[in-house]
Parts: sequence; structure tokens; C-alpha cells
Amino acid sequence: MTNIMNSPEVNAVEAAVNGEWGSAAVIDQTIPENSFVHNKIQPLSVPPLTPRLGVASTYNPDPSVRQHWSPKEDNMIGSTSATEHSGPVNRLAVSADHSFFASACFDGTSKVFELRQVQDSGGELQSCITYDGHKQAGNVRINDVTILQNSHSVATAASDGSLHVWRVDMVSSQQQKQLNSQSPVRINRPRVSGHCAVRTIDTNEGELLAVKHFNTPSASILTYATQRGNIHSLDLRCGREPFSLHMRPELGYLTAMEVGNDKNWIVAGTSRGFIGLWDIRFQTMVKLWRHSRDSPIRRLTNAFGSDANETFTRPLVFMGCDTNEASLFDVSNGDCRQCYRVLDSSFSYVDQSALPLEYLSRPYLESVNIRKRRIVSLNKALQLSTRGASLGVNVNALVASINRRGKSFLVTGGSDHMIRYWDLNSSSKSYVVSGLARHQPPAEFESVKMGGESRLILCRQPSTPPVNLVESSRVPSRNRQGIAKGDGANHRDAILDLKLVKYPQMGLLSSSRDGTIKLWS
Repeated sequence: MTNIMNSPEVNAVEAAVNGEWGSAAVIDQTIPENSFVHNKIQPLSVPPLTPRLGVASTYNPDPSVRQHWSPKEDNMIGSTSATEHSGPVNRLAVSADHSFFASACFDGTSKVFELRQVQDSGGELQSCITYDGHKQAGNVRINDVTILQNSHSVATAASDGSLHVWRVDMVSSQQQKQLNSQSPVRINRPRVSGHCAVRTIDTNEGELLAVKHFNTPSASILTYATQRGNIHSLDLRCGREPFSLHMRPELGYLTAMEVGNDKNWIVAGTSRGFIGLWDIRFQTMVKLWRHSRDSPIRRLTNAFGSDANETFTRPLVFMGCDTNEASLFDVSNGDCRQCYRVLDSSFSYVDQSALPLEYLSRPYLESVNIRKRRIVSLNKALQLSTRGASLGVNVNALVASINRRGKSFLVTGGSDHMIRYWDLNSSSKSYVVSGLARHQPPAEFESVKMGGESRLILCRQPSTPPVNLVESSRVPSRNRQGIAKGDGANHRDAILDLKLVKYPQMGLLSSSRDGTIKLWS
């Protein structure tokens, strides 16, 4: 009986009754009238049934909580164990209702974690389920992960060119009450009960480097960037490709991608420092820039700010690059609004007027003529292709919040395994969230006056002094008093992603190349 009720025919009839997009009732073609209707419907190419993605109620945290929240220094409240992931955790994605988050790891697995289980587990982040569908193809890395808007479905992009969409099955509140009533001791059981694959896509364009999802009034669009420089799209409601965008190969491979809040534009960065802007409505590249430092674009995240004299919201994008700096650009004209730069430790105690000009100048985006037959010359292309990997510190992760009435901040994570909090209203209120060694002096943040509305904020990060120069090292252990700061809570390698969460309280998630995920309050 169960098999009959779960058959495709019954599901199709149920979908037709509920009015789901692309649904059609199953008809008996042996009846002449039905056969005539079927022959009329077939040429219309009715799309297949929409995959069941699961429904998530949108969670809107109290605005006053987010406006006045800021992470505390070295206040880690949860962390995964060393056996949870066996490789770098490259990306994180949080569901719309903040009930769970998913990870993307180079070990070929994606794990689902419930945030409310942190308190019950004594601060240990324990995964509820593991999706290993990509590992069937062999040694595969998961490069990116995203959670479909207003759903409990996850999309993962892998190094073998495959894109998997799978649903996280959640236990309903009624089922939760039944499970608790059957046990003499009340147990806070996890709501995640399992997972099932919804759709699998295989491409022939190399690795999938990034994946994003957004909804429109008529479509559920999944966009993904390939190694060959193409940005493809997939409408999950009908299985067609609404648009396809392309970045020229001489500009480098795609490293970061972001979709505008109004769903009308996409911005992407490359390994050679180029930034492209496309208008989705017309499927056309409208702007192309080159970063003034030719720095690879490590991360892009949009922020939505508006000027006091303007009635529309301007598209603002935070950009993480090499040389340990992040910048806020207006992608409508390429202007740099703000720049956040960490100085080399050798300049920690140098007067601002004596700093090299490269530390006091703000980056800019150089406009590139997209109608040129070849944008990069042959000699320049050979020079860029033979350039080795960056040996300096770079910003890999960004999370921001711009608010007129409350706090506006930027949190960055870099290859120096440090998490920094930048206060956009007052540079003196900025600080290091995590990463300082036990005897390392705190960082100092200062603002540099620039022309117009542009701002430059510098972070002076002194290095850790030798142990023999630390006064406490000369004091016998039995005479030391107070709690000594430890380094166990810090990440041991580069920070790869950051996410804000609100369940049960505001917090910050961080993932690292050391294979761990940490939650900061």
C-alpha cells in the first residue's frame, strides 16, 4: 500500500490538485477522449514536476539584536572535533530559518549541523547527517555549498564538475512531541532526520567553482560557475537554462561570484584581478574592471547601502584580495568607498606620515573596454600565467552588515588565521576576534583621511615578541597568578569562510583549512 501511495502517478495527481507548477494529471490513454486530450497536451512540452525542496519559514531576527551585536574577543562557544572533517572546510551555508547549516569540505562530504544542539552537547558541534553522494565518483572535493532560498534543500558544487541538489528532511514539531512522549526522559532530539537526492547535474567544463541560488516571481534559479569561465543557470521548476554568461579565458578563472539583492545583476571576480558585471535581464556584460594591484579576487559579498540624497539602494560589494586588505566598491561606477588594510608587522610602530605610499593609497578599479578583440596582451598573459602563488596574507572570508540606525561592521578572515572585526563607524572600536597568540600585543586600528567620501582604515598588528623578552617568562610558575590566555580556541590555519547565525543567540561561524568549524558569540 505504501509503494502505491508513493508512486509517480499518485504524486502527479496530488501535485495537480495542489496546483503545483508544471504538474499534470495522469490520464488513461485507452479512453478515446483522454487520448485526444493527451495528443493536444504533448506538443505543449509541459515541464516536469517541481522537485520537493522542503519549505523553510523565513527567520527574521529582532533588528535591535543585530544592530547592537558584536562578537566578543576569544569567546568560542562551540567547535567541531578533529574527526568531523578530514580536509579543509571551504564553505558554509546557513538555512533561512537558522535551524541548521551545511559545510562543504575537500574530503568530498557535506555535513549538516543543528545550531540548537550546541548547548546540549557542551559546546561540541556535532553533525546530524553526512551527504557523500559526490564521493561515488572517486576523490572529489566540494568547492562550494548553498542552501536554496526558503527551503531545506542544499546545492553542492564539486571538483569533478557535478552539481547535486539534495533535500534535508526535518522532523515536524508534532513528530517531535510524539518522540518525546514515548521516552520517560525528555530528550531534545535533533530535527534533522535524513536526506534524499533531488537532482544531479554533470557538466563537461571542468570544476564547478561557485554556486548561488535565488528566487524570482516565476523561477527558482541555481547559478554555478565553471572552470572554463562560464556562469550557467538552471531553473529548478522546469529544468531549463534561463541564461548563460561567459568570462574570457585570458582574464583568468573565476574565483568568486555574487548575485545582487534585486536579482538583476551578477558580479564575478577572477584569479587575475578582473571583475565582471552582468545584467541578468539582458544577459549581457555591462562593465569590466581590473583591480589596480592585479590581485586575485578571493571573495565577494554584497552589502546594501544607500546615500542620504538618493532614493534608491546602490549596489555595494565588499571585495577580499591579497595584501591582506578588503575594500567596499560601488559596482555601478567602480568607486572605492572604503578600504580596510592590515600593515606588515615591520610597520607597526612607524609614524603614519612615514609609511610607504602603497599603504596610504586606496585601491581602484580600472575600467576595461569589453569591445576590444583581446583585452590582455600576449606578453601580459604569459607574465600572469607564470606568476607564482601569493606568499603574502590574503583575505578569504567576508561577512558584513550595514545599518544606518545601528552598528555597521565588517568581519574578515584571512590566511593568517585571524578573524578581525572592523567597525565602519568608528575605527577605534575595531579589534581582533580570534587569532592572537598568548603574548602577542593587541592590534591598533586607525583611520587615514582621504579625499571625498572615501575612507582608509589601517590595522597595525605587532608580531609576537620572543619568549625571553616576555616579563612573565622570567617569573617562576608557582608565583604566577591569574588566568593565562591560551591558544587552543584559535584556528591553526587559514580562515576560509564566515557566516552570521541567530539560533538561539547571535553568533559567528568560521571554517578553516585545518578542518574545523567554530562558533563565536
